[in-house]
Amino acid sequence: MRLSSEQPRRFFLALIIILCVLTADSYAQAPSAEKALIAVPSPALSMLPVFFAQDRGLFKKEGIDPVIVMMSGRLQAIALGTGEIDYAASVETILRSTMQGMPFKIIVYTNSKMSVVLVTSPEIKTVADLRGKAVGVTSLGGGLEYALREILLQQGKLNPDRDVRAVSLGMPEQMAGLAAGSLHGAMLVPPYDGLMARKGYRRLVSAVDLLEYPQGGIATTDKKLREKPAQVKRILRAMLQALNEIRSERDRTVNYIAGRWKIDHELAAQSYDIMVRSFSKDGSASAKSIQNVIDSTRSRLQIDRAISVNDVAAFSLLGEVQRETTLK
Repeated sequence: MRLSSEQPRRFFLALIIILCVLTADSYAQAPSAEKALIAVPSPALSMLPVFFAQDRGLFKKEGIDPVIVMMSGRLQAIALGTGEIDYAASVETILRSTMQGMPFKIIVYTNSKMSVVLVTSPEIKTVADLRGKAVGVTSLGGGLEYALREILLQQGKLNPDRDVRAVSLGMPEQMAGLAAGSLHGAMLVPPYDGLMARKGYRRLVSAVDLLEYPQGGIATTDKKLREKPAQVKRILRAMLQALNEIRSERDRTVNYIAGRWKIDHELAAQSYDIMVRSFSKDGSASAKSIQNVIDSTRSRLQIDRAISVNDVAAFSLLGEVQRETTLK
């Protein structure tokens, strides 16, 4: 039977219509990306997992359209409380706010240890040599001062309240203080510690070798946990995937660090090797280490009542994601 000249045209037209319908149906079924505002305190390398998840498309893979905003920890607590942001990466500040009654919870820890390094002037050869000297920290009463105090106690047998003066300064100002001689030590995170080492300053003690003090992570509100648990789980999946790729793909991550933070490959590799040791493997931190942070914060804030890990953190959704996710 011979086909008329119209029949092939009708056949192809019908095929195109079917393909268009199938394509439209697949788009209709695909979930639209949910916008999520995530606040970070600075563009520092300590925020590597968040930036990595954004730049590598891991949030978008989970149906999240991330908007990363720069905001100090204090402002993050305010903005989280008013609903202006959805998630906050300054978990130490959020923990303090939660202990003071705000309805927040930490949902994941990216850093189960601290990646800070005590960098000193060349003549300081031991921690005990810091007696009577000034050391820079980013904030008095914060995690880096806590790390300094522990280093002074454990490594130098010094009294942190009497033997050494802690000075609150930003890290660039700490570096300038070391250079000017007004500081003899500074608590620096990568790549700042590496930059100062190149200038002849001494990496005296790495806190990652000494302290299990969880620091970096993501927090959100109790309201978000109640009303949008599916979104929270997507955020968690993206963060766990970022941690996994950072840990398992060293060369790729070093190249990423060098490109994003505009530093040379050698310094990027040094920074990676210090920081990767502080990262959590699965978003968790030990209950004991979190309780240590709580107890230290309680002491600084002079809070009398008992506060447990469950009062400041909610890890049930993280547990679900861990069970659902196969990581290397």
